Amino acid sequence: MRTLEKIFPGFFAAVGITLVATWFALLITGAANMIVHILFLFTVAFIFEIYSSNQEYQANEEKRKREMEEVEKMLDELKDDDHEEMMEELEEEYNL
Repeated sequence: MRTLEKIFPGFFAAVGITLVATWFALLITGAANMIVHILFLFTVAFIFEIYSSNQEYQANEEKRKREMEEVEKMLDELKDDDHEEMMEELEEEYNL
């Protein structure tokens, strides 16, 4: 089943194409006046803002997931490592 996150970009592409096609049709027939142009521009700006904020949200979520995976990986490495061996390596490295 597709989630909203997967449908979101396709939905806005469909709405955008429909909106542009309608605007061009009104423009070609001569039915587009100044109010139609203003409404079109505001609608396009609104759709773009929603789409870009969704993209930013998804990018932040993916970044957070990657950071959490890195932290979990580091914690697993710490659990698996032998602490005494690490201390000996550090002592040898720094000649303590």
